[in-house]
Amino acid sequence: MRVVVHLTLDGMKETILEGDSAFLSGALGDELERKGLGVWLSDWQTRATGSKHKGRVFIPWSSALYVEEVVDGKKVENKAV
Repeated sequence: MRVVVHLTLDGMKETILEGDSAFLSGALGDELERKGLGVWLSDWQTRATGSKHKGRVFIPWSSALYVEEVVDGKKVENKAV
């Protein structure tokens, strides 16, 4: 599932990342995801710069403000965390 995650790292500035999340699509996920600590994004990019990354980044739920699903390039649903 393609998602956009709004998060804050310092409690002040909002950062927006877009990436793929198998866990939010219903996959079992790794140990961190199963424990409810956060979610991994793969093939992610920052919305501010548009720089693309092929690796993974872990988003802890304590930093996530909200998650939006992306379908056909458009955000369709807010998922409060």
